[in-house]
Amino acid sequence: MTKQLPLALLTATGIAASNPALAVSDVYLKGGIGWAHSEKQTATIGDLGDPPDRVTFDADGSLAYQLGIGYRLTDWLDTELSLNHIGGLDLSGAYEDDGSPAGEVGRTELDTTAIMVLGLVDLAAVLDASWPLDPYVGIGAGYARHDMGRFTVTNDSAQIDSNTSGGFAWKVLLGATYPISERLSLDASYAYADYGEAESSLSASERGGDLQLNSRLKADIRTHELSLSLRYRL
Repeated sequence: MTKQLPLALLTATGIAASNPALAVSDVYLKGGIGWAHSEKQTATIGDLGDPPDRVTFDADGSLAYQLGIGYRLTDWLDTELSLNHIGGLDLSGAYEDDGSPAGEVGRTELDTTAIMVLGLVDLAAVLDASWPLDPYVGIGAGYARHDMGRFTVTNDSAQIDSNTSGGFAWKVLLGATYPISERLSLDASYAYADYGEAESSLSASERGGDLQLNSRLKADIRTHELSLSLRYRL
């Protein structure tokens, strides 16, 4: 999917650009690339020990891709259907065995894909101002799907199977657009996003034997995101 998003963006922009004679409408296409940085956190592994094992995932960053279609509802309000993908987010950090530092590292890799409905408020229009940039604020909500890879521990045969999970997601954002032409605008934004919990499987193995966890390894996926996109008004 990571490779398909830029291709889809180019295709959609090319189709729209091939019809320059059409009047500019209230509908626009949006696509871009950015950087998503996760927050540091501690996750608990529901094994059979007491206290349970834990792993502290360090903050990490990964490329993020965005596609969307928007519509200008009023002079100051846009609504947007947005598809975001964060690929290959590395979740790794110090591992604790039954409450004691083990001197080992627990690691898994995560892909997160989210679809959201956003509301974007044009601040220049609200304030009736004429600025070179059109700043905006926004908020959105939707659904995020997480593909968590196999969780492993260095220098140990223990591992937890991969799993797919999903749930509610939301974000708030602040950005600005800059008009390049009548139809095309550059869009730069910062967003804080909460994609909910990514969960591992309950199936695991240790030293060659299979076992079932009491509870899943869960990671709250919260990110700080910088994005640079193009808007093309149809």
